[in-house]
Amino acid sequence: MKVLIIGASGLLAGPVIRKMDEAGFELRLFSRNVHPGMFVEEYEIVNGDVFQPEDLAPAMKDCDAVHISISVDQEDQAVQQILEAAKAAGIRLVSMVSGATVSEENRWFSFTDKKFRAEQMVMHSGIPYLIFRPTWFFESLERMVRNGKAMVPGRQIHPYHWLASDDFASRVVRAFSNKKYYNGAYYVYGPETYTMKEVLEKYCGACYPEIKKVAETPLSILRFIAWITRNKQLSFATKLFGYFSKVQEPEITDGQRYLLGKPELDFDAWVTAIKMER
Repeated sequence: MKVLIIGASGLLAGPVIRKMDEAGFELRLFSRNVHPGMFVEEYEIVNGDVFQPEDLAPAMKDCDAVHISISVDQEDQAVQQILEAAKAAGIRLVSMVSGATVSEENRWFSFTDKKFRAEQMVMHSGIPYLIFRPTWFFESLERMVRNGKAMVPGRQIHPYHWLASDDFASRVVRAFSNKKYYNGAYYVYGPETYTMKEVLEKYCGACYPEIKKVAETPLSILRFIAWITRNKQLSFATKLFGYFSKVQEPEITDGQRYLLGKPELDFDAWVTAIKMER
């Protein structure tokens, strides 16, 4: 199977690319910013924009499947463009990375609403599909450490089954490799639950022992800073963390959680592996 990875320069695409390569899939990588220096192995690379049909059509030529791993402002519109190109190219499988909290009841949040719409488009496209709904990733913890300080935006009280991106990638490969998983949506959780502050404290203890305290910065302060500095990225982050302060990941059965296999990496195993890589 030849797979087009859309959003190949993103945080979650790298492990999927590596695991798919190891499993013997032929890959073509698509993104505005992807370049060979990002990868150890050599891959076929296409630079392009998901909103431009003239970029998508040649990228999909001779591909059997498309894996969508993007996070853009108008994700529903981007997915619509991708699906139109996929139908024209005769694509036989489409997969999409969504999120654990994406549901009808959470559509009041614009970002979730767009992902929900994108999911529905994929499900009703007429093309066999896979939808992955992962929870929070361990890899996102590094973004909460800046200039020798660790900070959780807002008061995040909900526990999550924190997940290693390698475990996520392994389950993507398993779903691609067996047609019995096609036309399904799968929650992807890790083996342990932590609140955001709890896991960030563990991360600092392992990787930044000089940081003795994890702060919880009120969202009101962050909103004010974003407004004063006109920082759009910070403005979106405050909205996102405000959302997660109100919603929880869905409670699911072990049967649902392990449909694509059990996760192998708890926090200790994950942090040991990344420290060896550094």
